[in-house]
Amino acid sequence: MTSALGSAPAAEWPDAVTDALARCTFPPAGSAVTVAVSGGPDSLALLVLAAAHGCVVTAVHVDHGLRPGSGADAGVVAEAARRFGASFVGERVELAAGPNLEARARAARYGVLPAGVATGHTMDDQAETVLSNLLRGAGLDGLAGMRPGPTHPLLGLRRADTEAVCAAVALVALRDPSNADRRHLRNRIRHELLPLCAELARRDPVPLLARQAELCGDEGALLDALAAARYDPTDARALSEAPVPLARRAVRQWLRAAEGTPASGGRPGPADRHPPSMAEVTRVLAVAGGDAVATEISGGRRVRRRGGRLVVGPAPSGKVTPVQTEEAERLAPPWAAPEVGVELVSARTLAARVHELGAAITADYAEEAPLLVGVLKGAMIFMSDLCRAIELPVDVDFMAVSSYGSATRTSGVVRIVKDLDAELTDRHVLVVEDIIDSGLTLNYLRKYLQARHPKSVEVCALLVKEGEQRVELDLRYIGFTIPSTFVVGYGLDVAERFRNLAGVHAYVGPPGGH
Repeated sequence: MTSALGSAPAAEWPDAVTDALARCTFPPAGSAVTVAVSGGPDSLALLVLAAAHGCVVTAVHVDHGLRPGSGADAGVVAEAARRFGASFVGERVELAAGPNLEARARAARYGVLPAGVATGHTMDDQAETVLSNLLRGAGLDGLAGMRPGPTHPLLGLRRADTEAVCAAVALVALRDPSNADRRHLRNRIRHELLPLCAELARRDPVPLLARQAELCGDEGALLDALAAARYDPTDARALSEAPVPLARRAVRQWLRAAEGTPASGGRPGPADRHPPSMAEVTRVLAVAGGDAVATEISGGRRVRRRGGRLVVGPAPSGKVTPVQTEEAERLAPPWAAPEVGVELVSARTLAARVHELGAAITADYAEEAPLLVGVLKGAMIFMSDLCRAIELPVDVDFMAVSSYGSATRTSGVVRIVKDLDAELTDRHVLVVEDIIDSGLTLNYLRKYLQARHPKSVEVCALLVKEGEQRVELDLRYIGFTIPSTFVVGYGLDVAERFRNLAGVHAYVGPPGGH
């Protein structure tokens, strides 16, 4: 089969193609469609089926450069596009080594794909998505998975169907070895959890999970329609009095329409955005109910209550969301070498960021100053600088907790060494932390403080280690995200040493590892 089939009449396509096409959700024939094609069986089948449907197809291939020989994959996709009458575009993205590689690769891929691109996700992918979202505690929208339509036209097909389409038109698909790497959650769901579900249910769980996704999606759409018709999300009183499920939906729609991140990459419109997290929605509802003065949300934005209405706008300085640091060239001073390595955050950068955080806290708590609770000893220098950057009559108290001892890894066991002296009832409390890694200590501390009936408990963390969190955290203010490495300086120590370094440095350890 060497001739182009893109313009062939339906009768000339193999049965495997026409049978699969009947379960797809492409736009009308003649529509321009851009398809993401990696070269695997699902994406190649997507290309073939879009051409068979009569669409004007552009195939886009993205090379991440993550494995040897990946550049040759573009040639395979280009040849397939030529055979089926499609245009071809090749893109390449560069990814640095580090944590969260799978998520960063996906973000980079969608960053170069155009808005509205169609992907080759199948019913099997839908089942994996539902289970993945369930495991991370997603709500109704997460359990709805991907919605069928022009951007996900193959959700009615199984992987066996896409394999059959490729075989029917003599396409040899590429095989990505990372799909067998069980370090990735999705692969473990595919190779371990779904087979276990099949064994326990004594039936194929994929159609069941796909049906559940469809039902959840329909019911979520109904709740969205009811919320939009009945409640103005900027009316604080109405929002506070609304049934909580509808209030949540109203807030989610409002925040997505105002600004957000793409659900499928590119330059999205308001309807094509990831919903805000449950933590963000809960904080906004707290502002509506008068339980909080304001709150920061994703995208460097802040929601405030003004004259009985909620207003969303840029956060002070536009930098209240995490800032990614870059490793500097400057090494530690001679007295700290060789145990202390490169400087990750300089003293000058720290001072500027603390000033920005102080300005944000001043604006947010203008009506009622918070009690600052510093966590000793690591936060002592940060706490000192931060409270002077806040232009409010704040009260200050300290706690001492331990989960490290003299080690460089948290034990996960939290011990309170010094408790608070201040009364917390009906007060806004702002916990000032030096660094968040696993999050277990902070999670315990937050629950401990909530038991004292404060008006609110928020967190200002100077540093957050990327990819280390073992629990979901709700951090209102973040200074910097840093690589997953042990650091010292600016109050942070190892065995009580190096707190007095002016900047934040990577800790290398003594020569020879002793």
